[in-house]
Amino acid sequence: MQTMANRYVRYFNATRNRTGTIWEGRFKSCLVDSENYLFTLYRYIEMNPVRAGIVSSIAEYPWSSYGYNGLGEENSLITEHKLYQDLGEDSEVRAKNYQKIFKTLISTQQEQEITDATMRGEVYGSEGFHLEINKLISRATKLTAHGGDRKSEKYRNQAGCSIDGLK
Repeated sequence: MQTMANRYVRYFNATRNRTGTIWEGRFKSCLVDSENYLFTLYRYIEMNPVRAGIVSSIAEYPWSSYGYNGLGEENSLITEHKLYQDLGEDSEVRAKNYQKIFKTLISTQQEQEITDATMRGEVYGSEGFHLEINKLISRATKLTAHGGDRKSEKYRNQAGCSIDGLK
């Protein structure tokens, strides 16, 4: 993947007489508990152009999988996920049910959880899913607090310390 991306950047820059990176930062991803979180993640990803102010409705964005999943448009690049197939017996029913899923907004907390999991390469899912993955890979799937600035008021309050106890 990296080789392909590097070649494309060189090609892109050469054809446009420019230098530098095209994409900001490195590829980021997270492992997802598909049973409970997949459609939340679909909504998060497909609503990105709306949140960014590029379009006012997700149906207006031509490079989204929403056209296929929610509107029933043909797209040979998309492979349906098993959970998407379970939305209905044919593509028309699946598209209507997919549209219903988009009527539920993603909370700010959910957006932050997805962003955090992706940026840190963590697992995005239920506590049970985290425990299952912890056992499989023998390491923590969530970052935990790492101490803190022992002189800060926030740290002292969390630790139940007073300023007199810190010298």
